[in-house]
Amino acid sequence: MGSKKLLAPRLAELVSEMEDGPFLDLFSGIAAVGSQIAPRRSVWCNDVQRFSALLTKQRFGAPKAFTSSRRIAIEARSHFVTNQAALSAAFSEEISIELQALSSSNVNDLQKLTRTAESVGASRLAPLRSANHSCLFATSHAGTYFGIQQAIDIDSVRHAADILLLRAKISEDEHGWMVLALCRVLSTISNSTGHFAQYLSPSETNIRRVIRKRYMDVWSLWTTALEELKPIGTVAWRRGNRLFNTDAVTLLQKLAGRSRQPTIIYADPPYTSDQYSRYYHVLENVVLYDYPTILGKGQYRQNRFTSGFSLKSKVSSSFEDLALAASKLNSVFILSYPSNGLLGIDRVNHTLESYFDYVECPIILPHLHSTMGGSKGAQKQSVDENIIVAYQDPGMRHRATASRSRSTPSRLLTSTANSVTSELVSNFR
Repeated sequence: MGSKKLLAPRLAELVSEMEDGPFLDLFSGIAAVGSQIAPRRSVWCNDVQRFSALLTKQRFGAPKAFTSSRRIAIEARSHFVTNQAALSAAFSEEISIELQALSSSNVNDLQKLTRTAESVGASRLAPLRSANHSCLFATSHAGTYFGIQQAIDIDSVRHAADILLLRAKISEDEHGWMVLALCRVLSTISNSTGHFAQYLSPSETNIRRVIRKRYMDVWSLWTTALEELKPIGTVAWRRGNRLFNTDAVTLLQKLAGRSRQPTIIYADPPYTSDQYSRYYHVLENVVLYDYPTILGKGQYRQNRFTSGFSLKSKVSSSFEDLALAASKLNSVFILSYPSNGLLGIDRVNHTLESYFDYVECPIILPHLHSTMGGSKGAQKQSVDENIIVAYQDPGMRHRATASRSRSTPSRLLTSTANSVTSELVSNFR
C-alpha cells in the first residue's frame, strides 16, 4: 500500500549526504524510511493516523527498554479469560456454528455468519457494554474481517490491557506495547487481501484461505508479538526524537515558528484517488477503541480522515500548500511521488519550482506499487518513483553530489532530468 521499504535504503543513502540534524517524515505510516535512517540522526515522525502515531511513539520514543513482556502476559491472562468468558456466552450460538462450519468447510454457513454478523453484534452491544465488557470487535468486525472467536479474543486482550492500566499494574508505555502487539495480530489474521479496505466474503475459491486465517489463535500470536516488539536505538537517542499526530501542512506551519527545526523534511503524500484511511480503519479502531459508528461493507469509521492529496479537485492545491509550508523552514525538502500519481509529475515539479530557489532533477527509481489486492489484475504494478530534492540556499544541501550542481537554478536542474535518468536507474539496480 505504497510502502517505501524498497526505496528506504536509497533514501537513507541520499540523506546521508546531507548536513547532520533531525529528519522529519511527514507521512510516516509504518515508518519504513525512518527505521532505515535510525539511529544515525534524530528522527521526527508524523502521521494523521493514530495507529501510526502509536507505532512511532513506541519504537522511536519509548522512555526505556521494553523487558516486561512475560510479566505483562501473565498478569493479563486472568482479565483476558474473564472478558472472553462473558462474550463467549453472549455469542455461544454463533461460535458453535462457526466451529462446525470451519471443521466441515461449510461455505454456506460461513456466508450466513458474515451476512448476519453486523445485526447480531448491534443487538448485543448495549447489554455487553452496560455490564462493562469490552466488545467493540465482537459487535462490529466478527464474522467479517475476523472469526467470531477471534473478535472476542481481540476484545479480551484490549480489555486486559485497559484493566491493567486502570489499576496501575502497568505503565502507559507498557500499555502502548500491548496495543501495538495487538495491531500486529490484526494484520496477521485479517480475512482480507493485505489491507482493511474490504474483507473477503467466504466462497468456494477462497475457503481454504478463510479457514486457515480463522484458525489462527489471537492469544498465542499476541504473546509472541509482545515479546518480539522492541524500541529502536538507545534511550539517549530516542530522547532527541519528536513525534506528531496531525495534518502534514499544519505541522509544517507550526514548526516554522519554532527555533528548532528539522534539517531534512521527507514527504511521501498519497498518490491515488483511494483514501488511505480506508485501509487502516480497523487498526484505528483497536488503538482508539471508541466504539465508532461504522458504515458500508468495509465497516468504515463514520468520520475517518479524508486527504486532499487523493481528491482530483484538491490535489493541486494540496501540493501548493505543502510546498509553501515546507519552503518556509530552513530545511532540505525531499519528495517521493510516482510518475503515475494523481497529480502529473510535471505539475509536481512546477509547483516545487514556484516555492524553492533550487529543485534538483528527479532521481527516478523503478518501484512496485500495490494495486490494493489485485482485484483488477496483478497485485503489483511497476512504476517510476521520482525522488526530488528542493531547497532555498545551496548551503543547506551540505554534501551535493558531483552530478547535480548546487549553483544551478531550478529551471535548469529540472530541464536536464532526462539526460541523467538512465544512469541513476542503472546505479540503483
